[in-house]
Amino acid sequence: MSPKKPTRATATTKPQPQPVTSGRITRPRKPHPLKSTTSTRTSNPAAHTPNQPPLPDQETEGHPPAWAENRPELCDALPWFRSVQGGVYHNGNICWGFLIDADCGIRSYLDDEVIITRVGGGCTKDADGNLVLIKDQDGDSAAITSILNSKELKVPVGIIIGNRNTLLNRPLPHRYNVMAYFRITHVWYERIGRKTGAKVRFEKLDLGRKSWWAAKHSPSPEKNPGYGHAKQPEQLRCKACDQHSIRIYDEGWMCLQPSCELFWMINGGSSPPPSAVLTFHEKFLKSRLPPDPTIQPHYSLVPDLLSTLKDTDSDALSKRITWKGIICPLCRRCISRRYWWGWRCADDNDSSNCPFEHILPIRPIALRWVIDDMETSPIKRALSWDAKFMVPEIDDVSLYPYRKLTYTIPGVGSIMHLVANREINTRCNGPDELFGQLQCEELGLRRYPLAQSMEKQGMPYKYVVSVASKAFNEACPPILRAMGRLTWASKQAVLAAGDTFLPPNEMLLLGYLEDMRIGYHDDGESALGPTISTLSLGAKSTMLVRMKYKYYHGYSRAKNLLADDPVMPGCKNYTRRRELKARLQDGSIDREMYDELRREGIVRKGAGGEATPCIKMEVNHGDLVVMHGEGLQRFYEHSVIPDKRLRFALTARHIKPEFVDVKEIEKGRLELGREWVYDGK
Repeated sequence: MSPKKPTRATATTKPQPQPVTSGRITRPRKPHPLKSTTSTRTSNPAAHTPNQPPLPDQETEGHPPAWAENRPELCDALPWFRSVQGGVYHNGNICWGFLIDADCGIRSYLDDEVIITRVGGGCTKDADGNLVLIKDQDGDSAAITSILNSKELKVPVGIIIGNRNTLLNRPLPHRYNVMAYFRITHVWYERIGRKTGAKVRFEKLDLGRKSWWAAKHSPSPEKNPGYGHAKQPEQLRCKACDQHSIRIYDEGWMCLQPSCELFWMINGGSSPPPSAVLTFHEKFLKSRLPPDPTIQPHYSLVPDLLSTLKDTDSDALSKRITWKGIICPLCRRCISRRYWWGWRCADDNDSSNCPFEHILPIRPIALRWVIDDMETSPIKRALSWDAKFMVPEIDDVSLYPYRKLTYTIPGVGSIMHLVANREINTRCNGPDELFGQLQCEELGLRRYPLAQSMEKQGMPYKYVVSVASKAFNEACPPILRAMGRLTWASKQAVLAAGDTFLPPNEMLLLGYLEDMRIGYHDDGESALGPTISTLSLGAKSTMLVRMKYKYYHGYSRAKNLLADDPVMPGCKNYTRRRELKARLQDGSIDREMYDELRREGIVRKGAGGEATPCIKMEVNHGDLVVMHGEGLQRFYEHSVIPDKRLRFALTARHIKPEFVDVKEIEKGRLELGREWVYDGK
C-alpha cells in the first residue's frame, strides 16, 4: 500500500472492537472544576515548568545509542531524520523521525515509554521566544498527513530528544540524544489558545526493555504495575457529529472533531479556558497497544555505514554515499564527513578527545571516469545555444586556441567563458595533469555546511562560512599553476573591458563529490574587487545566472519597496516601473506618489517567485570563466550544478588590502615565478 495524501485527513480514532466505555452523549454533564494558571507551557503534573531546573539526583539509567551536538551532524548520520529545521522529518508522505526539544507545546507529556507532544507548523515566536500557534492546523498539512500515514501504515518513528526539553526533569548528556523507535497510537485536535492544533501520542516500540532515559534505579518494565494491553482509553460517540473520540483528560470527555459544534467542550458542555490546567486521564497514559511482531522499522535506529564500505572500493572517496555521516563506534557521536580523506570524531573546534578516525582509500580517479564523452577533450568544442537564454558573442581568434564567449549585460558587467580543447588540456602540466595532481596533494580540504569541500590560499576572507586561509608560500605546485592560469584569464577580461587590472591575491578551492552542488549566491562583498575567475577541472557543470529577487521585482521578500529601483531590462513589470521612475525624475510626481503607485500597481498585484535564469553555460574540463563588473555581483547571482562526478573549481579573486588585518597581508603576497606563469596556450 503506497501512502497517498488524502483530500482531507481527519485525526479520528476508529472505534475499538471492545472499548472499555462507549455510548452516546445525550445531555451535558456537570464539568469538573478547572484550576486556572498563568503558565501555558505545561499542564499536567508530569510536565514541570520550564524554569524548574533538573533535579540533581535524577540521573538517567543509561546512555543514548547515538548523539550529536548540532543538527547538521545529526541529519548527516541518521537516514530517518534529515530535518535541519523543524521537529518533524517526513518524506514521501511518511513521517520517519521526530525531534522533541525546547517547546513541545502546552499539555505535553513524557515518561519512560510514552510521549505526547504538539505537531509543528503554523507557529511563530512571541516576545518571550515561545512558539505560538497563529493558524488552525488540519489534515492538509504535510507534517500531519505524514504522521497519519505512518500511524495507518504502522511505520515506526525514530525520536530524538534535545537537552532543552524540560518534560523529562533529568539532565541529558548531549545536545541531541537518540531515544528509540516509537509507534504512533493517537492523533487528535485540541483548542490551543484561539486556534486548533494537532497533538500526537507516541508509544515506545520495544516495551520489554528499559529505556536509557528512565530514572536510575527505577523499576524495570516487567516490574512496573498498572500498565497493560487490556487497559485501553475510554471513548464515546458524540451526539452532534456521530464520531468517536477518546477521553484524553481527567476533567471529562470532549469531542475532538474540529468541525463539530461540540468540539473541545467538556462532556458536551463548556470549553475549558485557555489557561486551564488539564490532567491526562490515567487510562490514556497507561494503555499499551498489543505486541505486533510485524511492525518493524525501515531503517536501523543506529546505522552502520562503515560495515558496508570495502577498502577495495577505489572510487569510494567521491561517491554520494561516502559523504554521509557515520556513528562513531567508540563514543556513539554522529560524525559528518568534514575531511576530504574520511571521518574524524574529534574536531579542532570542540573539546572531544575521542581518537576515532576512518580514512578512505585515496586513489586518484582517472579523468576517463568523470567525463562521458568518447574522447575526454574535443579537438574544437562545437557549441549551440538555447533561444531561451542570452546568446554570447563568439571570438575564435583573439585568445586562440581558446574559444572566447562573451556575455554582456549593459550597464552591469560581462562574463567571459574561455572554452578549452584537446590542445590546451593535454599540454604538460595542463588541466588533464592538474586534475590528477590535485588528488595526490594534501590540500587540507574540509567540508563546511554548504556541502562542498573547501581550502583557501592567500588573503583571509570570511565567506558564508569561515574558511581557514593558508599563505601562498605554503601552496603546492598544482595550486600555483592554476593561479597562473586564473591570473592570465582575469587580465584578459579586465583589459577587454578597458578597466584597471587588480591581480588576484586569494584562491578558493572547492571539491565537489558526487551529487554536490552550490545554490544561487553572489561574490559582491564590498571588500572584494570586481573580477572573479574560475578554472574548472573534472566533471562538467552547468552555471546559471539570474537577476536577484529584489531587483527583479522592485521590492524585497518582505514586500518593502527599493529606495532606488535600478529598473534593469529583463526585470518584472519593466515598462511600468521605467515609466514611473521617469515621472519621478522629471518632477511630474513626488516621492510619496511614486512609492504609492509602485505599491498599488506592482507590490499588491505582483506575484512572488524568482527570476528566470538569463544566462546558461555548460562549463567543461579545462574551461575558464571570468565574471567582471561590480554591478554583476550586486544585481545578479549565480549557481553551479556539477554533473554528479568529481570536480574541482579553483576560484581567484582580489581582496582589497584595506579590509585585511595587517598581520595577514603577507598571506596574499604572490609573485608567480616563470614556471607558474601561464601564456594562454
